[in-house]
Amino acid sequence: MAFSVATKPTLRLGQASRPVFRTAISRSVVRVRAADNKAQVIQPVNGDPFVGMLETPVTSAPIVANYLSNLPAYRTGVAPLLRGVEIGLAHGFLLTGPFIKLGPLRNVEGVAEIAGCMSGAGLVLILALCLSIYGSAQFQSEPPLGVKTLSGRSVTRDPLQSAKGWNDFAAGFTVGGLSGVAWAYILTQTLPYYS
Repeated sequence: MAFSVATKPTLRLGQASRPVFRTAISRSVVRVRAADNKAQVIQPVNGDPFVGMLETPVTSAPIVANYLSNLPAYRTGVAPLLRGVEIGLAHGFLLTGPFIKLGPLRNVEGVAEIAGCMSGAGLVLILALCLSIYGSAQFQSEPPLGVKTLSGRSVTRDPLQSAKGWNDFAAGFTVGGLSGVAWAYILTQTLPYYS
């Protein structure tokens, strides 16, 4: 960019005829243009930039799409209660480990497992409360329009996206999470690694 500095006298309102000198910088702009034949790897989904999602080699790979569609949250053929139980079991089981190994009572013999499992159960209950609050705020009324395809065919809604479905999901998460914590406690008491 090229810069040139010039001074111009200007008058301020409300003052006598004393000119005030200010410096003005004029710039010349150089435009840079991308090559037209360059292949773009990341593009908007279906070429529509208004969707708000980008399609990358990772997100559009078939193995990633299959993995994501098999996660419990996206399996529409499974009841919301069972989805919540499955997600809760995983979270309840995996949340206790950091509390046992990194908690404040980790060096106390025989107490670390109990305190870690109780902390994990407390966190599962807090998360279940957060799920219930989200569901009561998000699904206050039924949507006025149904979901249709471009050809006009009706598509059934995911049962999880309703007040009853979300309540079932939160209840399943609570039961599954506390069961996962109980299973973790049983394993800490019976496996030889912890004795």
